[in-house]
Amino acid sequence: MTSINLFPNVVINDLQEFYIIAGDDRTLTFNVYDSGSAAVNLAGATVTWRMAYYGRSDAVLTKSGVLAGSPNNRFTVNLAPSDTNGLSGKFIHQYTIVASSGSYFRPSQGVIYIKQAIA
Repeated sequence: MTSINLFPNVVINDLQEFYIIAGDDRTLTFNVYDSGSAAVNLAGATVTWRMAYYGRSDAVLTKSGVLAGSPNNRFTVNLAPSDTNGLSGKFIHQYTIVASSGSYFRPSQGVIYIKQAIA
C-alpha cells in the first residue's frame, strides 16, 4: 500500500512574510491547498497555529484556528494585543491540521517580523 502525501514540502517557507507592530489586533487568514492546488476540505478538522522565535522550536504563542465553513479550506487565527505585546524580532509560524480521520499534517510555515511598539 502506498501513502500519498497531500502536502509535500517543496518550499520550506511557503507563507508570505509580513510585519506587524507588537500589540496589534490582527486576524490571520489561511487558505489550505494540496500539492495539486486543490482546496483541502477542513470540515471536522482541528487547526493549531504556533509561532516561535526564528531558529527555535519552542512556541512563544499557540492559538486555535477558527474554521470559516465557507470556503471550506479557510481558517483564521485571531491575534489579540496581549498575544504580541512585548515581543519583537523575527519569528517562524506554522499550523497543524488534525483531520477528522485523525491524520496529522503540518503543511506550511512562514516568517513574521514583529516590530517593538513605541511607548
